[in-house]
Amino acid sequence: MVKIVVDSCCELNPDMTDGLNVSFVPFKLGIGNDEILDDENLNIEEFRFNMSESKEAVRTACPSPQDFLEKFEGDTVYIITITGELSGTYQSAMIAKEMYMKENPESQVHVFDSRSAVAGETAVFLNLADCIKAGKSFEETVSLTEELIQRSVTIINLASLSNLAKNGRIPKIAGKLSKVLNIRMIAKAKDGKIVPVSIERGLKRSLKSLVNKAMDLCDKSLKTAIVISQAGALDAAKEVKEMLLKSFPDRIIEITGMKGLSSTYAEEGGLVLHL
Repeated sequence: MVKIVVDSCCELNPDMTDGLNVSFVPFKLGIGNDEILDDENLNIEEFRFNMSESKEAVRTACPSPQDFLEKFEGDTVYIITITGELSGTYQSAMIAKEMYMKENPESQVHVFDSRSAVAGETAVFLNLADCIKAGKSFEETVSLTEELIQRSVTIINLASLSNLAKNGRIPKIAGKLSKVLNIRMIAKAKDGKIVPVSIERGLKRSLKSLVNKAMDLCDKSLKTAIVISQAGALDAAKEVKEMLLKSFPDRIIEITGMKGLSSTYAEEGGLVLHL
């Protein structure tokens, strides 16, 4: 039996898990006195509203090794995590792997550090799922998926800088001005870290910039699925998809909705593109 375990920063539409044995390991979130699990019971609209109303930054905690271990089963286990540069989740999964293999020495277990998040994790999952359904060996599946991680790119369009300001990563005045002036930040994931690349004013201009940056940085020879994750920005995501289809008419382009942890960083209106 093949098992896939992902953290809750990996957003999957229901049809993506068809025919697969998949489990989610949720992040833990906190707003004020409320402790929240980033799982299927989370009311995402209510969460985003409470986050926007809070004067404090949202607290986040990665899953423990035991959280991962409880989801492992069978003789082949693949795990996908958010980038290890931003979270201890990858390390938790690696510890869980060691614990599992001590009890199951004949098992095959691999932890994929997505070197990304959100849409990036989803893209890794889709490639992994294709390999499993095609009957590829454990070694070939790991090799092909790790190669994809190295060759693909993640570009981010942030509608709000409020949480960055609350976390002290930018001055609070910058967070307030971003709303007043309708400023959006375009950033890229590089070596697992988030690097700002431009500031755009207005949605339309920022969507064009998002696609242009992606086209400049992406490996156009890839044939794997393109993923767009959105936080309450479905229309904008569809617009980005239409722009991408002009350059990649033969590639599958998926749109997913962000959950709790993803929304914490992208905020309402945020987009993440992985290709």
